[in-house]
Amino acid sequence: MHPLFQVPPTEVTLALVQDFIDLKIREGLTVEYKRAGDKPIEAVAALANTYGGLVFVGVAEGDKGVPSEITGVPLGEKEKLVNQMGTSFDPPWSPEVIEVPCNEQGSKVVLVVRIDRATVPRPIVLNGSIFVRLDARNEKANRQMMRMLLDDPNSQPEPRATGTNRGLKSRESPFKGHEPDVVLRAVSVVQVWEGRERTRFPSGLAGRVVDALQGTHAQPLLSRLGLDLAGGGQVVTSPWQLAAASSRRLKLEMSSDAKPSRPGAQMTCTVRLDGSEPASELEVLFDTAVWLPRNVPLGLGLFLQVFYESVPIVANTLLPLVAEATVGLKAMPVPLTEIHVASGSTRSPYGDVTHNYLTSLVSLSALGERVGARSISEGSETLLRSLVNPPHWNEAVREALVTMAMDWGFPDPKFP
Repeated sequence: MHPLFQVPPTEVTLALVQDFIDLKIREGLTVEYKRAGDKPIEAVAALANTYGGLVFVGVAEGDKGVPSEITGVPLGEKEKLVNQMGTSFDPPWSPEVIEVPCNEQGSKVVLVVRIDRATVPRPIVLNGSIFVRLDARNEKANRQMMRMLLDDPNSQPEPRATGTNRGLKSRESPFKGHEPDVVLRAVSVVQVWEGRERTRFPSGLAGRVVDALQGTHAQPLLSRLGLDLAGGGQVVTSPWQLAAASSRRLKLEMSSDAKPSRPGAQMTCTVRLDGSEPASELEVLFDTAVWLPRNVPLGLGLFLQVFYESVPIVANTLLPLVAEATVGLKAMPVPLTEIHVASGSTRSPYGDVTHNYLTSLVSLSALGERVGARSISEGSETLLRSLVNPPHWNEAVREALVTMAMDWGFPDPKFP
């Protein structure tokens, strides 16, 4: 994810814009380039109704929508564009328009229009029509697309948690067969336009996902988990291996031993196109399953570290890679990202099931004094989109965990 999507407006410089242009990202679902004299308002409406993104006004393009150079527009174009959007959009709305000087005299600027999909009062109507973004084109929405926009629950700012849909006990659950004691999940999601985008993974994607995972901090984290659980000694982690594959689902696994055992840990990454045929969502799930030593809970520091490491893996590394390969999102806006935690259960030789509770499996007492005696077996929370960007990953995770801990009955949780 390029910094241009998140940095404060005062930090958007000509050098940063030039850095984006030098990437030679073609016009697509989230990027549009406009020369001086072109009318960008239709592109703004289309991106606002779809994935959001960036519109550059004052950038020339070469063949096949690839940007060639910054040409600039006359000073004063920002006011014209803002006024036009304010009077032409229904409901009245204007995205962030950043003016960046691009010549020494200061007579020309390049406009960077940043469209955060989470803040758009969708659908945006432009002169009686609803435009959507299809590949690098702005098209009028058909009846099906209009219905999707009107019914879309994610059209409001900061969508709330959907833990019942992506929680550990309902979606791709690791709680089958040899159940771990506790599982921590990070999941990141981007919506796919039904019927308009590719709904199958391209060939070779599994290898690219494995390579990306190998370049993350997942393996060192798994080694640390294994050492902590075993109380020292030597821990051998297996490499990432493809456990299952189809045209709509990939599953990869890595363990702190040849296979999950007590004590030990396993990481599972699942990439899937979800929803009815054709797919409506692209999601990446990253699960860290832990088998604890008897009567030894998982330390709160490691609990926190797992989320600190796994959230950027799904949101900043894997989802952009898969989104580009599958639906052509080369410059992706901030995705919806969730965290989940759940405990397993124990089955006796007689078939009786005993539900385990997080209070005995994780060192939650370090959070402070708990109010109430309600049993805790799981938790879910959505990360604030306003915090989900590379400089603020830990802050976003901590904010979500504080909310989760408060739901568990800790009125003033203290994280290490």
